[in-house]
Amino acid sequence: MSVDQLPGVEEIAQIPESVRVVAGSEWEDGNGHVNVAHFYGLHIRAAEAALLRMGVDETYRSSRRLGVFSMEQHLRFLHEVHIGEELSAHVRWLDRGDKVFHGISVVVNRTTGQIANTLEVLEGHVDLVARRATPFPADIADRIDEAVAAHRDLTWQLPLSGAIGVRR
Repeated sequence: MSVDQLPGVEEIAQIPESVRVVAGSEWEDGNGHVNVAHFYGLHIRAAEAALLRMGVDETYRSSRRLGVFSMEQHLRFLHEVHIGEELSAHVRWLDRGDKVFHGISVVVNRTTGQIANTLEVLEGHVDLVARRATPFPADIADRIDEAVAAHRDLTWQLPLSGAIGVRR
């Protein structure tokens, strides 16, 4: 998929925004644009907000002793971002297996109206005591499944790595 075929900001806005920020001067790298570490941090904040909406929060981790670990990620840069530009991050749920989910976080440059970058992820659900993958409880699985179904109904696509996904 070329950058000319990417969905527009209005299409991405069909997914709730998890984070909105203005790129601060501390984000600038030696090349005069936003440094990769700040994009990665923005994607992580968006993912954490999306997980909170699913019920995966500190109470979930402490009472059930369950959580989510990153298993695989692919960061793709599509357009440059400069200091002072306004960004939003949105998480699209793609698929869920018994112990994993596949998703993609999208950073939109609100100033330029372009998709800046994406972070495609495979996240594993883990028992925090055994430190092993374990199935999602029914309540969390149901919420994720609802989000996956809603996002499958969207008429637009994002470029995926082709290497990450739920194995069946």
